[in-house]
Amino acid sequence: MKQKLNDTRAQLNKRLAPAITWYQEREPREQRILQLLAVLFAVAVIYWLIWQPSWNARQDARQRYLSNQQTLAWIQANADAVRAARGGGRNTAQLGSNWVSEVSRSAQNYGLTLRGFTPNGTDSVRVQLENQEASALLLWLQSLEEQGLTLATLEMSAGDKSGTASLRATLTR
Repeated sequence: MKQKLNDTRAQLNKRLAPAITWYQEREPREQRILQLLAVLFAVAVIYWLIWQPSWNARQDARQRYLSNQQTLAWIQANADAVRAARGGGRNTAQLGSNWVSEVSRSAQNYGLTLRGFTPNGTDSVRVQLENQEASALLLWLQSLEEQGLTLATLEMSAGDKSGTASLRATLTR
């Protein structure tokens, strides 16, 4: 390793020899000017390659933080209005006697396509959805719970595309 380092140093000195010779041939006043220019160049490189990008990243992070704080404040301020618009909370829309078909219809309302749908007696149904939008799946399940259904079993896995999921669940009344 030490030998390799010495070889590299020798090659570097060999390549820099003309520049070193040129520098040493300059007057002392010119050498000081060149040293000053080298220091200014180093400061400029440090500023533009290190300081400014890190400062910009800090400012961007601060702006994202403030934006997220504003979004959170808006959500907290409007949460009650959203709940009121949805009907005031849980269990407001109870499922009727034909609740199995209402589960199927509600999936379509959320833009979901049921792949499997198997009623189990009068009080439960097994549903299967594949590669559906994950947020729509969660909203659909939440709406079913608000209508009085409970999740007896739930298997959820990532879908083929980003933002999608596959779901198998048993819903009971």
